[in-house]
Amino acid sequence: MSLLFATIGANPLAVLRNEQGEEDALMADAAELKATTETTPSLGGLETTVGFVLRLAQVAVFKDLLAALKPFDLRVTDLSVLLVIEATPGLQQRAIGDMLRIQRPNLVIILDQLQARGLVRRDPVPGDRRSYALSITPEGSALLQGAKAAHAAHDKKVLAALGDLKKEQMLAVLERIAEI
Repeated sequence: MSLLFATIGANPLAVLRNEQGEEDALMADAAELKATTETTPSLGGLETTVGFVLRLAQVAVFKDLLAALKPFDLRVTDLSVLLVIEATPGLQQRAIGDMLRIQRPNLVIILDQLQARGLVRRDPVPGDRRSYALSITPEGSALLQGAKAAHAAHDKKVLAALGDLKKEQMLAVLERIAEI
C-alpha cells in the first residue's frame, strides 16, 4: 500500500493506493498522516555524551565569534596568534605554535598572511638564522584593538549562556578536558 499527498484548494487530501493500484481518496489531515509514516532521525545517544555536546557548543561559539571578527577580516586563529604576539613581543614562531597547538606548516601560512596584511613583523633572531622573532605592527595593534572589543562582546554572550555557572568553574573544567 502506498500513500500520496495532495491538496484540493485549502483541503489536504491523502490518497491510499493498494497493491492492485486501486485508489481511495481520504479528506484528512495530510500532515498528520505523513508524520506517522516518516521516521524521526535519532542521534543514537550522542546527545547524552559530553564530547558531542561539547562539539555542538564549540561550533556555536565559533560561529558567533567568526561573525564578530568578520568586520576585521580575521579568523579565530588569526586573533589568537595576534593576541599572543601582542602579549609576548619577540616570541619565536615555534613557541606560538606550541602554545596554540598549531602545526608548523599551518602557522607559517597564518603568519605569511598576517605579514602580507602588514599586521605582524618577522625579525631574525640573533645567532639563529632559521628562527624569527615576531612582533605586532602599529597597523596590527590598531586592528587588534577593535577585534578585542568585538571578542569581549562575544565573550559576554557566551558567559550569559552559562547562567549561574561561574566563568572560573567553566574554564577550570574545560582546561582539565583539554589536558586529556
